[in-house]
Amino acid sequence: MKFLFAILILTAVNVGLPSTARAGFIEIGASASYRKTNIDVDAYDQSFSYTGSVAYYLTDSSAIELSYTNGQDTRVISNSVPYGHVTYLYYQTAGADFVYTFGEKEAALRPYVKAGLVYILSKQLVDQYTLPDGTLYPAFTLNDATGFAPSAGFGLRIAITDSLALKIGVDGWSSRPLSDPPMTVDWYGRAGLSWFF
Repeated sequence: MKFLFAILILTAVNVGLPSTARAGFIEIGASASYRKTNIDVDAYDQSFSYTGSVAYYLTDSSAIELSYTNGQDTRVISNSVPYGHVTYLYYQTAGADFVYTFGEKEAALRPYVKAGLVYILSKQLVDQYTLPDGTLYPAFTLNDATGFAPSAGFGLRIAITDSLALKIGVDGWSSRPLSDPPMTVDWYGRAGLSWFF
């Protein structure tokens, strides 16, 4: 709650600045994340996600960003028959973050930090086994809790042109809503492009 109050105060201060200090520009971003980790010859973890975002800059350095993320994690214990085992995790989140970017607007390299909330729209676990004859055992499906969770991140914006930039960073959020303990954190590296209008 204190965190949300701090964001509201920062936003109020930025909005209260003289009009000459307001930036008023919009940044539209698209990013993706991919990772594969081999556990054994026929066992691995794989994850990918994509995110779309829109940020409104209150000043040259501060912005409110809205985002949507869709992702999938896969754990393959064995693809071979018999007794193959694959687990899928599908998730969707919507986020709202306060973003602070360091440096001048025209700088080629601008690090940033952000913090806010995500709403876990859906989180579904699907567990699938292969039987000795090669057929699939009926999948076990579990729908996890939805709700609000804290989020944070950091990264670097690298200017390509005046209106186009490459963004690389790390985002993290609580794996479960605040109302559903225990609290664990998911971290994702991201890379993408952003456009300024």
